[in-house]
Amino acid sequence: MTLPLEGIKILDSAHQYPGPYCSMLLGDLGAEVIKMEQPGTGDPARANPGFFKGINRNKKSITLDLKKPSAREILMRLVGEADVFTEGFRPGVVNRLGVDYETLKEINPRLIYCSISGYGQNGPYRDLPGHDLNYMAMAGMLNSIQDKEGNPIPPGIAIGDLSSGMFAVIGIMAALMARGQTGRGQYIDVSMFDGLLSWMSIRFGLFFHTGSSERPYDAGYGVFRSGDGKPFTLGIAHENWFWDRLCRATGLDEYVGIPSVERHQRKKELVAKLQSVFSQKTREEWMKILIVADVPVAPVKTPEQALEDPQVIFRKMIQEIKLPSGGSIQQVAFPVKLSETPAVMQSPPPELGEHTEEVLLKVGFSREDIKRFKQEGAI
Repeated sequence: MTLPLEGIKILDSAHQYPGPYCSMLLGDLGAEVIKMEQPGTGDPARANPGFFKGINRNKKSITLDLKKPSAREILMRLVGEADVFTEGFRPGVVNRLGVDYETLKEINPRLIYCSISGYGQNGPYRDLPGHDLNYMAMAGMLNSIQDKEGNPIPPGIAIGDLSSGMFAVIGIMAALMARGQTGRGQYIDVSMFDGLLSWMSIRFGLFFHTGSSERPYDAGYGVFRSGDGKPFTLGIAHENWFWDRLCRATGLDEYVGIPSVERHQRKKELVAKLQSVFSQKTREEWMKILIVADVPVAPVKTPEQALEDPQVIFRKMIQEIKLPSGGSIQQVAFPVKLSETPAVMQSPPPELGEHTEEVLLKVGFSREDIKRFKQEGAI
């Protein structure tokens, strides 16, 4: 079976989260991903093995110290045969290292060069340091995630990191398509901040239309607790038919027929009434009742419970990869199901520098060259 990106070679110098997540997805689709790491230390994410293993399968690891002159010789030869180069340094660092887009495209005009940074490669915030939570705050997203007292709640996942990794995949795939028509590579500037603004499109759309960014959530949209104290969610966004089914299933027939606009206006009253009813039975009992009634309902699961979910198992979203040692590790599978060219988890996350000799021999360096590079500290 030929995979969608088979024959595409990616030089991945981006570390930690967005870049590795991006290149893992591309690797699942068949691209050859060569992960470039600093000798001795590697990707800082290696300090947390579970974190590292979660987003670094289907890659080859080589060590390369870009501050060493002979490392530049290695990089330029690799660039000459690459299709994509990714980096996640702060803006300007690649220029100091001599691996910026203008330099590398002189070696390979077909090269697609993708930079992932916090605020992008230009603008007044270009040089500001930051992490996921900072970009969420600046984009208005954190203000949209609040507790009952109106305090912003840091989410338990790095939304900006993951979304920018996905946007990088989209940019790279688009650039590969364009190159097929023009024969030329191009530069891709991915900003975590810009990506979060894009994910805020609905909230901004509300503001542009009404002057308020508040989403008019229905009284039947939220988190409730059952009599045994366990949380569960209702997902009635605006649908009158779901609301009527909920009312009949909970014995609140007097509220059948209340339209969505009124449910929003009377939200505090209606939520309190629902919560009072929900406190009378266990979560398991309410799940059975509401599922039979065809109401959008779901329990709030822990990550561990989610892994055991029958839907997760049926869709084969958790798969095992064999390790060279003979053991195996579990991985979250590629989330898009392709009927003809399904994504494949081909190899486990690499050990630091595991493939250095293999990669260098493949691009024409001799074993004597490799020995010299090691002596010089380039690899």
